[in-house]
Amino acid sequence: LTLKAKEGFEGDNPFQVGQTGLIGNPAAAHALDSGDALLMLGTDFPYRDWYPTGCKVVQVDTRAEHLGRRVPVDVGLAGDVGATLRALLPLLEAASDRTHLDGARERFARWEEGQQRLADPGHERRWTGRLRAALDNRDHEIRPEALAAAVDRYADEDAVFTSDTGMATVWLSRFVGMRGSRRLIGSYNLGSMANAMPQALGAQLWAPDRQVVAFCGDGGLSMLLGDLMTIKTYGLPVKLVVFDNRRLGMVKLEQEQAGLPEFGTQLDNPDFAAVATALGLTGIRVTDPAQLHDSVRRALQTPGPVLLDVLTNPEEVAVPGKPTVAQGWGFAIAKIKETLSSHEG
Repeated sequence: LTLKAKEGFEGDNPFQVGQTGLIGNPAAAHALDSGDALLMLGTDFPYRDWYPTGCKVVQVDTRAEHLGRRVPVDVGLAGDVGATLRALLPLLEAASDRTHLDGARERFARWEEGQQRLADPGHERRWTGRLRAALDNRDHEIRPEALAAAVDRYADEDAVFTSDTGMATVWLSRFVGMRGSRRLIGSYNLGSMANAMPQALGAQLWAPDRQVVAFCGDGGLSMLLGDLMTIKTYGLPVKLVVFDNRRLGMVKLEQEQAGLPEFGTQLDNPDFAAVATALGLTGIRVTDPAQLHDSVRRALQTPGPVLLDVLTNPEEVAVPGKPTVAQGWGFAIAKIKETLSSHEG
């Protein structure tokens, strides 16, 4: 799945293996790379490095100018996806060999189990968690995986989610399930910063009786703090969940994967909950992992607008679905440079 397809095709779909791309998982990457053919339905997935090679490609899109735009296609069909599929289905024979599907589903299940262990509050009490914390979370700050999983657990079954471009989208994509009639809105192809809060405002006006939850990065929220007054003025009961890692996390990740030490990504944040409280919203600040679930539950159940400011681990790394040797080498070099620089300082 692409991220845009998450809300429509995830659910209880027995044929899906999650998402591809930088924020995806290894099961989906392997399924694409080992397939005989790639059928692209209405997608404009822009990341060419993640397309498989050596297989037939069929693309269906209402916009003829998009056919072959991202990857060369063997067959391009300009038209409505639904109508095209209804016309094609009678011409196809159902496959009886489930080896490829079952293998991909098994890999996906194992990956999901591993992700849920990372979000488990008891993870860092186990030896694997203690080892991981010694490497990237010595101050035992809240894991962003745990925050996203807690929101998923307590949010309504028909909640509308928005997410800022960056690491907030990574955690939402991996830990929030689009079950029931949940909706997902973002700025995915454009990659705009600071989109989660304004999109949440629009979604709340569109669906005043539904819970609207914004996954906000601290960098994105900082750009539009003034709109907290807009929320108060119009009485919009949005729930703003702030992943407060004091970093531009995605930029930091991209720098380090390229072998560059972190530069210009650190943020000196205010107490966002105090700012929200001063402007008439309910502000909740969380620094203790033991208080995370109670705080998330309280934030989502409190009437009116709420800003939940959660201080998360700034060193958290989201491993891509198909990590390369070059990325791993770059990350190692970046960490060595950062360590040497800290000693020099």
